[in-house]
Amino acid sequence: MINKFKRFIQDNKKDLHYILALTIILLIISIPKLYLQYSIGIGNWDTYLYLENGRNFAKMGWGDVSSIAPVLPMILAKIFLITHHTFQEAIFNVDVIAYIMGVIFLYLILRFKFNENVSLVGSFIYATFTLLFSWVAIGGNDIIGVSGTLATIYLILAAHKYNTKIYYIALPIAAYSFLTRYTAGIMAFAIVFYLIINRINLKEIRDIIIGFILGVISISWFLNQFNKVLGTPFPFLGQFSGTVSNTQVMDSGYLPDTWYYITHIPNYLSSTIPLRSTFNAVVNPMGNIPTTLSYLYIILMILGFVVILYQTYKIIKNSDKKYFTTINILLLITVAILSIACLITLSQVSYITTFILFFIIMGLIWLTLYQYNIDTLDYDLLMISLFVIYIVFQSILSTKNDRYFITVLPFIAYFIANAVNSIYNYVDDKITAKNVKPTTILTAAIIVLLVINSLAFVSSIPQNNHYKDVEDACYWLNETHAPLNNTTIIYSDNWPGATWYLNLYIQRGVPDTNVENSSLEFSKQILASNSSHSPASYYIETNKVTDGNYPGLTAIKRIGDVTIYENNYLLENTDKNLTTQEYRDYLNRTLSNYDKIGGE
Repeated sequence: MINKFKRFIQDNKKDLHYILALTIILLIISIPKLYLQYSIGIGNWDTYLYLENGRNFAKMGWGDVSSIAPVLPMILAKIFLITHHTFQEAIFNVDVIAYIMGVIFLYLILRFKFNENVSLVGSFIYATFTLLFSWVAIGGNDIIGVSGTLATIYLILAAHKYNTKIYYIALPIAAYSFLTRYTAGIMAFAIVFYLIINRINLKEIRDIIIGFILGVISISWFLNQFNKVLGTPFPFLGQFSGTVSNTQVMDSGYLPDTWYYITHIPNYLSSTIPLRSTFNAVVNPMGNIPTTLSYLYIILMILGFVVILYQTYKIIKNSDKKYFTTINILLLITVAILSIACLITLSQVSYITTFILFFIIMGLIWLTLYQYNIDTLDYDLLMISLFVIYIVFQSILSTKNDRYFITVLPFIAYFIANAVNSIYNYVDDKITAKNVKPTTILTAAIIVLLVINSLAFVSSIPQNNHYKDVEDACYWLNETHAPLNNTTIIYSDNWPGATWYLNLYIQRGVPDTNVENSSLEFSKQILASNSSHSPASYYIETNKVTDGNYPGLTAIKRIGDVTIYENNYLLENTDKNLTTQEYRDYLNRTLSNYDKIGGE
């Protein structure tokens, strides 16, 4: 065993040096980002959900949203149990570790086609894309999800090329990646296609089945918990069935524009934060200012795809085999027809239909090319497939958020790496050196430039964070109006945030601005007292959507964007042991010009 390990180190010594260098460089740019996030605090709504569920899994307090992807909350729960403390910085730390691991796995994926220098440049370009780097340490499941996807892809490639028993690890990791971020499951389409075109044998199929069974067993605890709490072990199927029919989800992320992500690619690749922005410019860089580097990336990405086509053309041209045979012409005509059909169906029918058409097209392309012994044909088709299915899937969803596009970024980096590889080959051919290759010097220069650019981005991050006001307001309420407990009825329009800071069950309270007298109607809703509803003691408003005049409620504290309201009865009466009827009479007098509330 020791000898095998020594042999592995010796055989991969150069790659291990590059991975070590990559890790150090990533720490140089990510640690300042992490410490800055410590200062800023939570800057994203969903971060509260993962933290709450982590606290719930650890049985250390209140949690919510049982159907949310459970792997990140479970990791947080383990950290909370080990440290005996539910600290929000835990999720920032997990984010950084997942980020570094994901970049390393992308390096390893690129190494299946490129040399160490190109793989280093390609993976580090990915690491410094504005959208990805912005989200480092913010506390979401997008980075850990895409890192799990990259780990799965690498292990699948390694299993097929080197040792099929690696499937025993690859497929459990794939299962965990799916339960980290449900959209990671989309990679299954491309992986199955990759295995089909490689015409795997029965032994490999056997190991894949064993790996699949191990994957299901490894996540069985989560499935059992889903079944206990939600009545089904597969709550995520509802989300996927919704996207199958392109159901419109009316929420803050409702953006039916199919071209939304394509339009904002320059902002995602490299952009600067405008002056006088808030922290929201980091969370959602779609409003940032694209840099020259961004447009250079786009040119390289297009060039990378052209390089693949050109290299394929050269191989076919130099081959003794004729390409335009009758069968190939018929296949190409079919490809053209299906491509038109694929474009027509895009966002008009289920994404499953679009994917099936796309993979039929890819399969036909493979049929016309495999006979020419193109070394990386299966690899290139896999990477192209992953790029297309993720960008299509994210684009056709009615619900969009900038961070969802993180899943596409590794495959943009792959196309850029193709272009860089061609440039490097040209440089090495034209320039000779005795000791150090010119491309090694060029790699070092690119890395230094990107490090400086990334650190400059960190220094420009605004610390004006709306969610900090939520934190301060909740702490003020807890300190000045104790004791608060789960018998205290509190509503908030940011109920996940208030739940996390107060560690109480906070009820969702969002005024419906589509109705007349929305402030009054909202007061009636949360102050009602009847057999099925207890009146609110407090309302924590974090997003002003009305005039803030809620009959029956009085503002008792304002901190930045946040206002805390208290039930007028609690303010005006020291004796709070009133009967339900006494409270109704009081409230009816307060709202004497309107219908009675909660009467039976």
